[in-house]
Amino acid sequence: MKKFNLLLAFFLVGLVFIAGCIGGGTKTQETSTPTQTTTQSETLTQTTTSSPAQTTTTSSPTQTTTTYTTTTTTETPTQTTTTQTPTEEAYWRPWEYAPFELNGKRYIITYYKYYYKVKPNQTAPMYEYEIEKKIGKETIHVYGQDMQMNKKDLGEFEVWAYQTVVTPIKAESLEGKLTITIWYKSNQTTAAIYPWDIAWFAALSPYGGDAQFVGMRIEYNGKTFAFYNPTPFQSGLFPYFEGDNDILSDVDYDLSYLYMGWFATIHFGIWYTWEDYNLLVPQSGTWSDGLHTWTWETKPDGSITLGGLSFKVVEAQWSYAGAEGLSLSGKGKISPYLPLVIEGEGTYGYKDPKTNEELYIYMHTSSSKTLEWSK
Repeated sequence: MKKFNLLLAFFLVGLVFIAGCIGGGTKTQETSTPTQTTTQSETLTQTTTSSPAQTTTTSSPTQTTTTYTTTTTTETPTQTTTTQTPTEEAYWRPWEYAPFELNGKRYIITYYKYYYKVKPNQTAPMYEYEIEKKIGKETIHVYGQDMQMNKKDLGEFEVWAYQTVVTPIKAESLEGKLTITIWYKSNQTTAAIYPWDIAWFAALSPYGGDAQFVGMRIEYNGKTFAFYNPTPFQSGLFPYFEGDNDILSDVDYDLSYLYMGWFATIHFGIWYTWEDYNLLVPQSGTWSDGLHTWTWETKPDGSITLGGLSFKVVEAQWSYAGAEGLSLSGKGKISPYLPLVIEGEGTYGYKDPKTNEELYIYMHTSSSKTLEWSK
């Protein structure tokens, strides 16, 4: 299997101090006290004379003294406290773009890179892409248009920018790098996690426009297309479009494959089962209703160094078998400290919202072992 590279950039926020514990002991004092005991005994002495007529027996007392030593042990009582270092715990929050803590410091991802393979269905070829994601703030000009299609300049605003660069390795129609930048008024998890976000469809109406989505710019093959949603800053205006909108049709299939595979992976339910388990100790589980059976297992798998930071790694496996004769399975490596998988491979079920067709997608994601972070 091909080895891949991941870049993750993190933003340092704070510092936490971790304290230890103390213990005690016991002290024993030993003393000796001598005592004396006296006993009285008699020694019998017999004297015999030569006269046959008389025998005389006499006794003379003797005194024997015996000395005993008694040892007394006295213990001085003290309190002993034994503190056991608790097992480290870590719980995964999958696909949640938020600051996380590592070694007492807070970080947030600002850049990541994946190698991505997807097979949209059982008969389709395998498509491969390199995906880079950059997250940060930038200042942009926002426009809208009125009912008469007159352009309205709303001015400059600082917004959150989510830039995705897709480099095709083996694509359906993509011939070169595709850059998609999506702007939001505030930080959005879906925009950070997905290769690209489809929420912009809701911005096409001035009455149902998204109050957070600001706009999008697509750059491909020397062409640029952009549109802006004025609703977050002024209501009653229509979105404003500029550039070559043919770009969307040029990259439509590949964008669909990117989104489809990511959607099926992120919404795969087994990830969220692990939220309730301490992943730094081996865990396993089985669920069955008699017709469908899920099994899974996680176990610690050492650590990985990314950009000078060490992350504990967990190896995970899962499988599914059902009455419909379908078998799904997967494996991967995650860290409970990172919201994204380090490496994942599996077959996932997906239902096309347009056709209701059920597809079973193979997807492989692998990240590099380089992590960049900044304060």
